[in-house]
Amino acid sequence: MPDLQPPADAVFDQYAEIKHPDVFPDALKLLKNLLTDKSIPWTSNGTKDDVELSTYQPDPPLPAPVCRGIGSFPKGLAAEQILPVVHQLACRKYWDERYKLGFQSLRYSRTLVRFYAVQKGVGEGWFAVVAPRDFTGYSGHVKEVGEDGVTRYYFLQTSAEFDDVPEVSGTVRGQTSLAGWVLEEGTEGVKCTYIVKFDPKGSIPGYLLEAVVKETPLCIARVRSFIEKKGLVPHVNIHDNFPGQLRQEFLKNTAGDDANFNDAQFQLVFSWFGTPGSFDIHFDSQWENGVKVVTEEGTEGVDFDLVRERGKVTVIVKEGAKDKKLKIIVSRA
Repeated sequence: MPDLQPPADAVFDQYAEIKHPDVFPDALKLLKNLLTDKSIPWTSNGTKDDVELSTYQPDPPLPAPVCRGIGSFPKGLAAEQILPVVHQLACRKYWDERYKLGFQSLRYSRTLVRFYAVQKGVGEGWFAVVAPRDFTGYSGHVKEVGEDGVTRYYFLQTSAEFDDVPEVSGTVRGQTSLAGWVLEEGTEGVKCTYIVKFDPKGSIPGYLLEAVVKETPLCIARVRSFIEKKGLVPHVNIHDNFPGQLRQEFLKNTAGDDANFNDAQFQLVFSWFGTPGSFDIHFDSQWENGVKVVTEEGTEGVDFDLVRERGKVTVIVKEGAKDKKLKIIVSRA
């Protein structure tokens, strides 16, 4: 059976109803507990690529230990600049070695979507050692100021089952209680913690599972390497106020896997149903020639105006754009 495919664009014309209202909040609560509970006996697996690696196996034991990585991003980077590299699926193949494919299948709000993703297996056909795993559930962002006064940016995924996401022959449906990123801005840069609790289901040789658990948190180093080599990707700050309906927001790398994202297109589809206002599309300020902006739906000068500055494009939406579907594509000039 072939891989599942992304839905038609019309699926995103309306925000969907959340079928499991407690699943994402429970996963966020779990992430916060694993982040802050000092009584958890984490076992150190050393440091690699400037990421502190550790695992935690409770009693009774889980199918796979909880794994954790702690690293940092250099001064000059903000959490909102790092997050798009983490959540944009066009970037994920560069920092997640096991990632095969993925897509959003429903949108519930500006910060919460339903996702489907497939992780590669090991070997093929008669030589298959591990079958591919697929996952479906909720993926979302939360920004909070903790009791300690620290602002934390959470991005996490957690599994849930849906009647309209069938299992795929030859692929094992895995279960992720939590795959969570926590970014904390400080005077020395951005501290990053990545924690994963999952059940791979099915059969996996013990030595391979152990390697996966220990290596997974190195995604922090790979995200850092992506930014160093390929730069920042265009984005709208996920936690900015957006008085409208954001339908789709994705990055499309038209130049292929070996490109440096020079030709990557940031595509934003939205409806504006508030009063006239504005929002910013940010891009890498190192782009010497700025950006190229293409309007695919709507009319510049009628529905909105664009103001270009170093590192951002401000979209000023006019009153006449109310309830219209607008689509803007931003790429490097």
